[in-house]
Amino acid sequence: MRLFRRLHDLMHERVCGGWHKALPDPTEQARLDAAVRAEEYDALRMTLGLRFAVCLIVATILSVEMGFPLALNYYGYLAAFAFSAYLQMLMRRPGIDRPWMLWLFPFIDMTLLTAAIVLPNPFDINALPPPMQLGFDTILYVTLFLVLSALGQSPRQVLITTFAAVMMWSIGTMYIVMQPGVTFGSRFDNILTMSVADRMTYILDPWNIRMGEFLARLILVAMIGGLLAVSVQRGRHLLARQVESERARRNLSRHFSPHMAEELERMDDAMGQVKQLDAAVLFADIVGFTQIADDHTPDQTIGILREVHQRLTRAVADNAGTLDKYLGDGIMASFGTPRAGQRDASAALLAARAMLREMDHLNRQRKLLRQVPLHLAVGIHYGPLTLGNIGDESRVEYALIGETVNVAHRLEQMTRSLNAQLCLSQAFVDKLTDETRGDQGAVRDLVALKPQPIRGLRDRMVVWILSRPAVTSEPDAPEAARTIH
Repeated sequence: MRLFRRLHDLMHERVCGGWHKALPDPTEQARLDAAVRAEEYDALRMTLGLRFAVCLIVATILSVEMGFPLALNYYGYLAAFAFSAYLQMLMRRPGIDRPWMLWLFPFIDMTLLTAAIVLPNPFDINALPPPMQLGFDTILYVTLFLVLSALGQSPRQVLITTFAAVMMWSIGTMYIVMQPGVTFGSRFDNILTMSVADRMTYILDPWNIRMGEFLARLILVAMIGGLLAVSVQRGRHLLARQVESERARRNLSRHFSPHMAEELERMDDAMGQVKQLDAAVLFADIVGFTQIADDHTPDQTIGILREVHQRLTRAVADNAGTLDKYLGDGIMASFGTPRAGQRDASAALLAARAMLREMDHLNRQRKLLRQVPLHLAVGIHYGPLTLGNIGDESRVEYALIGETVNVAHRLEQMTRSLNAQLCLSQAFVDKLTDETRGDQGAVRDLVALKPQPIRGLRDRMVVWILSRPAVTSEPDAPEAARTIH
């Protein structure tokens, strides 16, 4: 048992590079191991079901090839194979399976197979010479069992089955050798020095078992079993790597948007490649949140932020945007990063309108609880951006840099003085119009203002705003009624 475990581990180290290194997190490794074991049992049941089908097919082949009554001898062996499969289905289950079962059933199967091949057929009154029972076609049944064991997704089971096959085939061959009249050719026989007639007589002698042929079959069985075990182990290793990759991507998605996580996952260089492209940048922020935070406990404040962030993030994700960062009580998002699309401006405006609808829904809920409403301010600009990792080799951050980011932020801030809930730049509206082929329907409820000064820009800019609806005054609610639950 220890020998095969060491052989299995050594094979994995050489082929796959260390199973224990696949998942550094012990919890994730334990979950993967449990999932693999469950899959092994499912595959075992499937394999045993296939064995019943194989037994029926082999019985049909033998019936056609040998006819009645010669095939009767093998029906009993096939029934024994089916019964062995039934026992495994009963005994090999999670929680009651034992290590010795990994050894018992392969040896039972190979013993039955060897007996079916080498033992004389009692219904055959004109039996052929015993060595002819070891023909090349009989070794195919051995490889059939190796393939069935590989379907069980356990490389250790494949190795044990291979060992059982080599051992029982050797014992069966020695049994044939001990039969009267059978000769066992030495490996030192040099048939190249024989005449053609003597060579043909030696090779075709039905009572002779040649050492070279015997060893070749054993080596063939061992190679097939070993390669199948390597294939199964490789598949398990690839599964572990896929799980690790998905875990890493899931962790990245907690800090970055799915689009950015995919981009970072493909990066080989820690600092990555710098990109320049045109995209829409959106800033959204809760107006007057500092005062709201002062009126609530820290837990209540965080609860408000989580609710707002959840709704804003959903609006970005539903419109194929990239959430770049959370900014306290607001967010920064981009549309067209890390790769530009054909309708980035349209997607940004749809996301902004979805955010405003989400805030309307949230405020209706808050009104029922007699809580103060939350006012969202959104600013969007379209223009050139520079994308790339900043920091050093130990810690990097994927950043969007450029005047477009600054202008979008200034537009969001201008909503206060303009009494607007949405503020768009003329460059953004131009891009939107280009995407909609001149259709102004997307901005029909917006108003274009005369050129406005933008802090940090030399020239004034035409901006489009969606005015904030008038809010009817509500009677002051008791402090207890204004809390967040």
